[in-house]
Amino acid sequence: MSLPLFKEEIHLKADNEQETVQNGLLSFVNVSRSGIQILKRNKSFKLIEFIDLRFPFSTENGVWSNRVKDILETSAFMAHIEGTETVFSVSDSSVTVVPSSLYSEKEKGRNFGFVFGESEKVIILDQALSNSDITGIFSVTQAFSESISKPIQSSYLNWLDSLATESSKVKAHLVVEEKQFALVIFKDGKLAFANWFEFGKAEDVLYYLMASLETLKILHSEVDLVLSGAIDKGDEIHAGISKFISKLSFAKRPKNLTYSYSFKEIPEHRYPFIFSAACA
Repeated sequence: MSLPLFKEEIHLKADNEQETVQNGLLSFVNVSRSGIQILKRNKSFKLIEFIDLRFPFSTENGVWSNRVKDILETSAFMAHIEGTETVFSVSDSSVTVVPSSLYSEKEKGRNFGFVFGESEKVIILDQALSNSDITGIFSVTQAFSESISKPIQSSYLNWLDSLATESSKVKAHLVVEEKQFALVIFKDGKLAFANWFEFGKAEDVLYYLMASLETLKILHSEVDLVLSGAIDKGDEIHAGISKFISKLSFAKRPKNLTYSYSFKEIPEHRYPFIFSAACA
């Protein structure tokens, strides 16, 4: 007996059945290292349905891309997106950002390879941020790209773009995912730091956070930290951070979207990347 490819961890339904058969419905499909999220939006920018499909976390590109390809070909996945226009994105740590003034299409592969190493089985893509003078460079595996034959966005870069601020305060955003987390820091209204880290235990998150602040010569008492993803008040990661960072809050969902009633079942901060993709 073969093991199931994925587990449907969450399925939030529309307020009424008619909403799921509307013409012009969009399905935003986000692929991470440990799952696929499907978020459905109508023409009025109302989010009506959400599905979270989970599979074992993998850092190995071949295993990951084959697993994703297999899931995308299942009848269960196809049924979820049937009759909708589909937009694909990826939230992964294989991403870097450069000032747009220094960006070179010709050199993007070399620049990406300098950070992450050379690989023949990935496709290097770029994405300009609309709210700042920054261009992101990210990768997707060839197998993933070939299985969908559609443009692919970086939902991480969409999320990063949504954080642009004119505030002079030091503000940081931390998104926890399974075995890795993203950290971005703004100083004087400008992006000062953006990176991903792998972690094995809760104290690793605190260590990398504090080390990043120290590198930027930012006192932990100065920073406003906004938390997102797989983190909750009082859990190990939150408890560790709260011992040193007093200005803590949890992220809210985008205000330019409306939500079906069932979305109240999940914390607002839980899925920042897929919600940002739906705003892009």
